[in-house]
Amino acid sequence: MNRIFIFIALSIGISGGLLGLLFGFLVSLGIDQIPFRTASLPTVKTYPVNYDLAYYGIGLTFSLITTFMAGLFPANKASKIDPVVIIRGK
Repeated sequence: MNRIFIFIALSIGISGGLLGLLFGFLVSLGIDQIPFRTASLPTVKTYPVNYDLAYYGIGLTFSLITTFMAGLFPANKASKIDPVVIIRGK
């Protein structure tokens, strides 16, 4: 029974993590187009944005870990309750 809860949590984590990374990438592309002029950095023309894949990996790993934990704790608690009690609503 725990596997079902964890599988659902991880599928939500993967899909939500990938959508979040895509949204963050698109927002970064928009920020990268904003003009940025300063006397101390004459070669920088737009806001500097780092597109390093390591940050995207960290984001995906964080989303998987948090959704795994969010699925694990309720699954452990639910596994200790008798299903008949849940169905009867007591």
